[in-house]
Amino acid sequence: MSNMREIVLGITGASGAIYAEHYIRGCTQMRDISLSVILTETARTIWLRELGYDPEELISECGASILPNDSFDAPFCSGSAAADTLLVLPCSMGALARIAGGLASDAISRIADVQLKEKKQLIIVPRETPLSLIHLQNMQLLTQAGAVICPASPSFYHKPATIDDLVESFVGRLLHMTGVKPLEKKYQWNNNQD
Repeated sequence: MSNMREIVLGITGASGAIYAEHYIRGCTQMRDISLSVILTETARTIWLRELGYDPEELISECGASILPNDSFDAPFCSGSAAADTLLVLPCSMGALARIAGGLASDAISRIADVQLKEKKQLIIVPRETPLSLIHLQNMQLLTQAGAVICPASPSFYHKPATIDDLVESFVGRLLHMTGVKPLEKKYQWNNNQD
């Protein structure tokens, strides 16, 4: 029996590709993680716009697998092959609505459906502001179904000096939540305080 932790990272078409970039890099520091990444087409476009390079370069460089979003033949689309964790980072409100509504119209929403029905970890990182009542109701529905809603809210405990410092404080929290032990705990209250 393998001790590898199976994590699927779903990247959807919302601003915040830098969070996904840092999460992928954080996972590569660990040996007991198997990371698979699924990108929507809009996520690719936003990644290129925000980060200036093809996301597949980083995914391949880090040894993660790239899964197609347009096929239910992808691993983890069946309850008999559920992942330990699905992290949707960032999560657009359209993707969140499809997941909340059980509309398994692509691999990300199907894997989310599997995670919920199999009582496996599903973490959604919504990227939208302000939030409408529909957004909030969809998040409430997902929380009631067992998902964790984790808005992209970096901490300021560690006195961040750069955007990367802010991103790393939030991504460190996500790494910890998904069973990956980050090397630094910038997200932790009262850690490395003067």
